[in-house]
Amino acid sequence: MKLTSSCHASKTLNACDMETLIECQSEGNIKEHPLLASCESEDNICQLIEIKKRKKVSNWLLLMRRLSSSSDVSAASEPELKTSLFDQPLSAICSDNTLPGPIQDILTILCLKGPSTEGIFRKAANEKARKELKEELSSGGVVDLRSLPVHLLAVVLKDFLRSIPLKLLSCDLFEEWMGALAKQSEEDRIEALKQVADKLPRPNHLLLKHLVSVLHVISKNSEVNRMDASNLAICIGPNVLSPENEHNLSLEARRDLNDKVCSAF
Repeated sequence: MKLTSSCHASKTLNACDMETLIECQSEGNIKEHPLLASCESEDNICQLIEIKKRKKVSNWLLLMRRLSSSSDVSAASEPELKTSLFDQPLSAICSDNTLPGPIQDILTILCLKGPSTEGIFRKAANEKARKELKEELSSGGVVDLRSLPVHLLAVVLKDFLRSIPLKLLSCDLFEEWMGALAKQSEEDRIEALKQVADKLPRPNHLLLKHLVSVLHVISKNSEVNRMDASNLAICIGPNVLSPENEHNLSLEARRDLNDKVCSAF
């Protein structure tokens, strides 16, 4: 991810760095998460899981009841949001260290079906369907997410990430992210990135952990889905980090910033 820290300087997180960051976030914990472990193998990518009705738990992966070839994903998102799902600080829509139910479900489905879906996060979705799904999720309505196109769910997740005030990685930490990326050795760079990540608010850190885990699983099957770490970064990067004054930049400067973010992977 190449992002400008000022109008005259830029830093780069390249595809290799992205892969290392993903692996350092998820590879070490992969055995702790049966869902992610099952998706590692192509033979198991199409396995579906049955999820218990949501309870107040601290980890969306703990919602699984069992893994089996005949199990399935929860058919609907339960109405549980009192505020709009989009354009809200994560602290306002996360409770008891738990992500919003619809986001848990979307991440789970993307983890299961994303690895075998070509162009996941890259291909567009029907615009009318996208708007209708966002409205239904924001209103807390019951939505059968399992029956919806995977590309639609991916697009709506990107919309959700883009709508988070100050972004998932926090505009306030922009300079620190850039400083971490400037480290010369890979070991120092990864350690610095971890230290910055630890400064994120708890809901942001929770979502980042699960998002990176899903991206890790998808990138591991890039021969099928054509979405390696570089392609995923192009699609996700601009939605999770930007300078705080991005909206004050000229249109030309903003276009240049987006180009640098997308071209660096």
